Amino acid sequence: MKVVKIGGSVFKKENIINLAEFIVKNYEPYKTIIVVSALGRSPYPYSTDELINLFVEFKQNHSNGNNYLLDLSKSFVVSCGENIAAGLLSFAINYLNPEFKAIPLNAFQANIITTDNPIDSDIITIEIDNILRLLENKFTPVICGFQGVSKSGKLTILKRGGTDITAAFITKLMKANEIHIIKDVDGLKSAPPNIVPHCITIEKCNIDELAEATMNGNPVVNPEAINILQETNAKIIIKSIFSEKFTLSSKEIVPTQLVSNISNKDNITKFVIYLPSQMKNKTLVLDKVLKEIFENSISLDFINLDVFNNLASFIVNNNQVEKIKQILDNNQLHYKTMGRLSKVSIIGYNMRGKPGIMYRINKALLNEKISIIQAQDSHISISLLVPLKYLVTTIKALHQEFFEDY
Repeated sequence: MKVVKIGGSVFKKENIINLAEFIVKNYEPYKTIIVVSALGRSPYPYSTDELINLFVEFKQNHSNGNNYLLDLSKSFVVSCGENIAAGLLSFAINYLNPEFKAIPLNAFQANIITTDNPIDSDIITIEIDNILRLLENKFTPVICGFQGVSKSGKLTILKRGGTDITAAFITKLMKANEIHIIKDVDGLKSAPPNIVPHCITIEKCNIDELAEATMNGNPVVNPEAINILQETNAKIIIKSIFSEKFTLSSKEIVPTQLVSNISNKDNITKFVIYLPSQMKNKTLVLDKVLKEIFENSISLDFINLDVFNNLASFIVNNNQVEKIKQILDNNQLHYKTMGRLSKVSIIGYNMRGKPGIMYRINKALLNEKISIIQAQDSHISISLLVPLKYLVTTIKALHQEFFEDY
């Protein structure tokens, strides 16, 4: 059993025959489950962004008390892209090879059960009986990703990247051997292609490396989907319909390269909190602040709690800055911010226990006269905080150090 996820970036009307031919040539009828995103990317008609843009004329901060119904109506429209994609791809597959008996399924037909919020919902489970029944009757399911059904029977849409999550859930519940992620790039790249055009496709990587890359800004797969797949034994194959290259990732793979990927996150702000030296119960004050940040679903990174020196610091995405300021102001804490930062992460399974990695990183950046604001490491990654204006130079210097000079 294989699950095939088709990304919107490769799913366009002009590519539909190529995509259907790729499916018919590379996969077996009724041993394959296909999960689709909406067609294309903005400004492509019926892409998710274009459907969201239908609502731009309406004020975002409405106060008529019907927010739930407004969101429910919005989800009804935004989910249409996946319906079109599933129907169109099923038609094209059956047109080329009737043996596939491709059949489109929306979230209701696939029984994708989610939480109650109409927008940014989470999958609770997928009741797979109907999918199994179709496979047993020699049909090939083509399932709408990104959609769900609440326990009360209302249509919902998932967070962005929700089609990856749908496909990962199906892979887990169906105990599929493989999940294929079909994109406009032919796998995990050694660096962002828009910054390093000659970057290479990584042939193999451990799933922990892939997870680390996605958590640190690489868009190749949704990080939540990778978390789900880490609970399975499925092989992950990331590929394009226009290339013979691909990336294979699994738990068993022990890669040969020292570094597998350089990822980045932009639009980062650093907060430094100054705790008054005379303040009593500093740890309790910090605990209260961290609890409020958690209750607002804000993720922190580069956390440094130095109570003995009356300091605490962390970084957040720029879209969370005003909320963090409000929390700190309400707790009467003095702080400063440092904006226009980037986080650059060097990821490699084989960096564990290897001496000299930080020396090589620092040397490569010093040659470009770039100073590191802050660094932190995990067992398979080293992340750097650098000014946004040096992002391109930083990634190019690191790629040359780890992929081009050795």
